[in-house]
Amino acid sequence: MKTAIISGASGALGKAVCERFLEGEWRVYALAKRAESAKALSADLAKYARRLNVVVCDLASTVSTQHFLTASGLEQCDAVIHCAGGIQAGKPIEETSPEIVHAMLEINYLTAFNLLRATLPLLKTSGGAVLTIAAKSALSPEKNKSAYAASKAALIALTQATAHENKAFNVRANCIVPSIIDTPTNREWGAPKDLSKWTSPQSIAEAAWMLCSEAGAGISGAVIPMTGKM
Repeated sequence: MKTAIISGASGALGKAVCERFLEGEWRVYALAKRAESAKALSADLAKYARRLNVVVCDLASTVSTQHFLTASGLEQCDAVIHCAGGIQAGKPIEETSPEIVHAMLEINYLTAFNLLRATLPLLKTSGGAVLTIAAKSALSPEKNKSAYAASKAALIALTQATAHENKAFNVRANCIVPSIIDTPTNREWGAPKDLSKWTSPQSIAEAAWMLCSEAGAGISGAVIPMTGKM
């Protein structure tokens, strides 16, 4: 049975990705930062309990990340899908505090770095796949999103470096770049007329499945826009 580690699993996108891989008969280690979120995810995906392992893990901490791997007993892994991330935006560069810059780099870049640093030895044993989720603003900078855009651009660079460094081990790494994802949180501020232009979590999950399965075996180092109709 193939195994996937999926971060940000309690979010709308992470949950959709977990469900797609569980439907595909994979074993899934679903990482959530908070205990209450982990509990809710376990309940929502209870029908897959036999192959689902929900784990509380703070990926910004190397200690927490390593503790997860040690406790899991995993000796190999077939896919690592990094859905964790977040955004703080709304101010021009001169009004953006260093604290926000650090926060964006931590949640969007450092979490991915820590997860890959810990799991690449496992991926190398199986020739596995890495998938990360960036953002359109990393490729096309947008007003008042400097720190967020920079952190997601760093994530793209990390993904491509992973692909380049691990060719000899048959580890491939790709990055999906959505615009606005159709999630309950985004619907709270989005205009109803724009919802049809957004990208659904399920469509991203389907792309993740393809990229991490045999169908995507020849794809590595790719930055794949999934911007819907935006």
